[in-house]
Amino acid sequence: MTVLLPFVINAGLNFALGLLIAYFLGPAEFGRYAIGAAIIVVLNTALLDWIRLSTVRFYSQKSREEQPQIRATLDVLSAGMTIALTGLLVAAVIAGVDFGLPAMLVAASVLGGICAGLFDYHGAIARARFLDAAYARLVIVKNVLALLLMVGGAWWTRDPTIVMLGGVISVMAALLAVRRSLADAPLVWSAARRDLALDFARYALPLVGANAIYSLIPLLNRSLLADAYGFAEAGYFSLAADMGLRLFGTLAATLEIVMLREVLRLDETKGRRAAQKRIADNLVIVLMVALPVAAGLFLVLPAFEKLLVPVAFHSHFAAYMVLLLPGFVALTIFVGGLYPVFLLGKRTAMVTLAACIGLAANLALVFCAVTAGPERFALGQTISFLIVLVITGWIALRSLPVLPKLRDVGVIIAAVAIMVAVVWPLSGRFPPLPELLLQGALGVAIYGGLMLACDVARCRTLLRLWLALRKRAA
Repeated sequence: MTVLLPFVINAGLNFALGLLIAYFLGPAEFGRYAIGAAIIVVLNTALLDWIRLSTVRFYSQKSREEQPQIRATLDVLSAGMTIALTGLLVAAVIAGVDFGLPAMLVAASVLGGICAGLFDYHGAIARARFLDAAYARLVIVKNVLALLLMVGGAWWTRDPTIVMLGGVISVMAALLAVRRSLADAPLVWSAARRDLALDFARYALPLVGANAIYSLIPLLNRSLLADAYGFAEAGYFSLAADMGLRLFGTLAATLEIVMLREVLRLDETKGRRAAQKRIADNLVIVLMVALPVAAGLFLVLPAFEKLLVPVAFHSHFAAYMVLLLPGFVALTIFVGGLYPVFLLGKRTAMVTLAACIGLAANLALVFCAVTAGPERFALGQTISFLIVLVITGWIALRSLPVLPKLRDVGVIIAAVAIMVAVVWPLSGRFPPLPELLLQGALGVAIYGGLMLACDVARCRTLLRLWLALRKRAA
């Protein structure tokens, strides 16, 4: 599918982006950059993401033709929030508000948050209308330019503010590249409807509250870590956290995009029960992808660190990543597998409650386990994400008419265990590059072979069907 191409490219470029920026900035400046990047995520999530969520749920090719007022309302909301945030930023800078960080870095972060919101909104429009080529162009242009401008800025200036501004420019260029493809009609403020805006807010804001809390946890931890141990330690922690969030965030978003739109289509055409059954089947696919990726990253981590991580971050990166990995897996399972349950049933308040409990657990560990040192910040984030997964998983599974196939889940867990048992003894026996390639190839062969042999999620059946169709076409 064309929609998968940008995510493959996105994952690779994001990994390279974070590592190269860390290499050129160094631990201390990367710590400042990471706090600014966390501000971008919080602003986008708390103030703009509700527009994207409303687009995913209420906008489609059918509504575009039959209810043009939906797109008009979404456009007006997006433009209004952009203008309001820009005005607040200008007023704060003129008033000389003390942010605790350089004013220009904060300004670049706010602009980055606005651009991130606009990017996500236009991406949701492309996905809702199944404009896969336009979506691919949007993602690829943004990521390629970000790699050039942000890494170039880090290399040339060693200034995190310049790096942030490079990200802003890349998003603006990507939006211009798809402006005509995604347009419905010229923006008309009078075409928007207040009742629709209120419906969007009632639907999305509880879920936005939960997502804002998830994004607030990394920002709080990085800021508190910088205050307690300095920006360099915050940089060590942030590189592992950013790499993990980029990898597993991209993985979760890919699973969500590929599977959620089919769930929504089933809900629209065949009813709620058919959509819920698909969600149960999709949970198996999420586990089949997320668990081996996490186990594989853990296995190759020593070779990966020696080969690709900047020398200034060695040992710190692996130590933090090991502590953060379970939380990343929990986040992937929630976003890719459980989130559609609450989206479909419009029960987003439950997610917000789970997020609040997770935040409380994170803060309790950060402030109480002082003897654990800087590692407590990674443990707090992981425990908070695991708590959210347990709460939302219990609620979601109880609401589904059928459970995921337990036989497939058991096979996945057993296959991951076998892969770990075979690949683990290879760690530290070879130079980094051959070791990384050998471990990766062997892990894929073992796990993939077991999945096909046991026909988990009907993967062998679907592969046979695809090959038969290719043969017939040839």
